[in-house]
Amino acid sequence: MEPLAALINRKLLIPSQRTNYIAVEMHYLSQALRDRVGKIYVDEVWYVNRYPDVLVAIKEGKISTVVEHYALYGYYEHRMPHFIEVDERWYLSEYEDINNAVRERIFSSGQAHFDEAGYREGRIPYPHFQLRLRGD
Repeated sequence: MEPLAALINRKLLIPSQRTNYIAVEMHYLSQALRDRVGKIYVDEVWYVNRYPDVLVAIKEGKISTVVEHYALYGYYEHRMPHFIEVDERWYLSEYEDINNAVRERIFSSGQAHFDEAGYREGRIPYPHFQLRLRGD
């Protein structure tokens, strides 16, 4: 591992001048998280049915497997790795705006919202949600 100063000099990490935050270059971040992201369970059949472009990428030789796609791209593109069931009651009580959208029939359910937008927005489907890991 390189010293922090070297990572800053290479512009892989950029400390904020006003806060305690550090911006991280995306490729560096994906490499740093690769082992952790690689432990997330990916339902390969579900994933390619939901994201058919992944099969195209495999056929074109851009990636070799569905799991590789998720680890390199899908996680960072906010793609769901497997079906995630929403606790409908909790979700609608937790997110008033979604409850209103369901009442106004903008979405048919909390599950429909989560599948279409909620996951990408960082909403959680039930208390203490964590992505499932391989072997769980």
